[in-house]
Amino acid sequence: MTAYSTPTQQVTNNAAVIFDRTASQNGSAISHADNTAAFTISEPGTYFATYNGTAAPLANAQLPETNLVQFTLNGTAQNGASTQHIFTTTNETSAQSASLVFTVASVPATLELVSSGGTYNYSGVTMNIFKIG
Repeated sequence: MTAYSTPTQQVTNNAAVIFDRTASQNGSAISHADNTAAFTISEPGTYFATYNGTAAPLANAQLPETNLVQFTLNGTAQNGASTQHIFTTTNETSAQSASLVFTVASVPATLELVSSGGTYNYSGVTMNIFKIG
């Protein structure tokens, strides 16, 4: 499964990043509806997810601000699956990536990417999820 977002989007504190397009989908274990943040896992197993994107603070941000992007599974933050950046200037950007291997025993399960620390602009976001076992 590959999904991405073409326009820059503002994501508020503790909200999930939205992926407006689904580029490819093989099989039925993982699904995503365009213009949503949720990826639905419908088969038990082991999965690998990877995120890439760019974050930037708002022009009126109260700096410094610490941006944290973290995978959540069924609303629970996944330890070791995050990326963080401290913004000190308003014209600063941060290329971000995070990955996660996770097991789903009970379906359906929902995977999301949640942003915290303030409101940030995200661009060039891509999510890839693979069933590996």
